[in-house]
Amino acid sequence: MKKLLAGGTLAILAFGGMIASAAPASAHTPSVSADCGFVNVDLKYYNGAKVTVVIDGQTVEDTEFSNGFQKLYPDLALDKAHEWTVTVDAYDGQGGTQYDWTESGSIGVCQTPPPAEVVTPVIPEAVAGCAASLDDVVIPESTEAIIYTKTEAGIVATLTSEEYTFPEELGAYQLQEDGSALLPTELIVIEEECAEPEPSPSVEPSEEASVPPAAEPSASPSPAAEEPAELAATGATVGGAIAFAALLAIGGVALVWARKRMQQNA
Repeated sequence: MKKLLAGGTLAILAFGGMIASAAPASAHTPSVSADCGFVNVDLKYYNGAKVTVVIDGQTVEDTEFSNGFQKLYPDLALDKAHEWTVTVDAYDGQGGTQYDWTESGSIGVCQTPPPAEVVTPVIPEAVAGCAASLDDVVIPESTEAIIYTKTEAGIVATLTSEEYTFPEELGAYQLQEDGSALLPTELIVIEEECAEPEPSPSVEPSEEASVPPAAEPSASPSPAAEEPAELAATGATVGGAIAFAALLAIGGVALVWARKRMQQNA
């Protein structure tokens, strides 16, 4: 009887030991908590595994661990919804997949974002001319809200972030599928027809132009032109007349002097 009791006791203890030794292998405890702004992963009692965490389509964790793993993923935007998935690939268990585990969830919008600021793109000054092109247009200066660029289609205005939005009426700009606004080239480049230059008439030299012009008389009269008509008729010149008058004057003076000497001698 004692032998039977002893044998039963040993069997119970052996069975209990089997249960105790199996408990850690079967006590895998995965846990995920998620709320506004964070996802928390807590994995316990594993005998080697790999954890993968995906938030909003991006893998933020892909790590192997031996016993346990715990990590917090904070700073999720409060004004947006989020999707998350946690996958555990446990290396123990039957077939290596017995304790594999996956869980997914979502976090709703926790805070209403402020309304976007309405900004209107600037229309640059148009250019005109027969050779005008988009290169002649000066694009507006980019700001904190809008970036301006040139393309073959025209001037493109692009918002820098979701904090800004275009008004419903964009005027000359046209809203594009990607959210930008386009100002077409034909609205700011006015092409004009270039006038063809008229050919200059060719001047042929005339016969009259080939004849040298007659010399004009000098403005200062020559001495011969001022001679009296009487002198010209006798052939005498003004110089000869003056010389003759001088001789007469000298002769008269000599005659008077001779008379006075004669009177004194008498």
